[in-house]
Amino acid sequence: MLTNTGDYQSTTYYQQIAAAFPNPADQLSFALRLVIHYVGDIHQPLHSEAEVDSTYPNGDAGGNYEKVPSVNGVSNLHSIWDSVIYQYTGYPTMPLSTTDWNWYTTTTTTMSTEYPVNSTSILPEDYEGWANESYDIAVNYVYPGFVTGQTPSTEYKNTAIPVLT
Repeated sequence: MLTNTGDYQSTTYYQQIAAAFPNPADQLSFALRLVIHYVGDIHQPLHSEAEVDSTYPNGDAGGNYEKVPSVNGVSNLHSIWDSVIYQYTGYPTMPLSTTDWNWYTTTTTTMSTEYPVNSTSILPEDYEGWANESYDIAVNYVYPGFVTGQTPSTEYKNTAIPVLT
């Protein structure tokens, strides 16, 4: 487990952020966005595993080479899981409109109510545990039952949804 020495200002990441954003508030904002992104990435099962076989001797790029018929831009195994099995497809237009902000706010509130986080399963600061959990999901749920070139079956989707939520 990593320990916090408090000397973040000497890290390479901080130095790069400080050089790019002279304003301290912008530095913190950017750093927080990176943390959110990295925490999300380590929880994406296809960031922890790549299928290596005769079709993909160098790996399937975390499901990116596993193509499926496109549904609102979801066209490979990786994006199927990114979209929570087709529940959240497409890309927002930037900057976000008031309508988009309201949609994101409502959706986030709904998700946090419907899928409360069990505090005993968070594994605080256990980054290896997070990665192992993602790996287990990839091995046990992502690849089994998936067929390249075909839209995932209802059975595959019904098995995946509880894992994602």
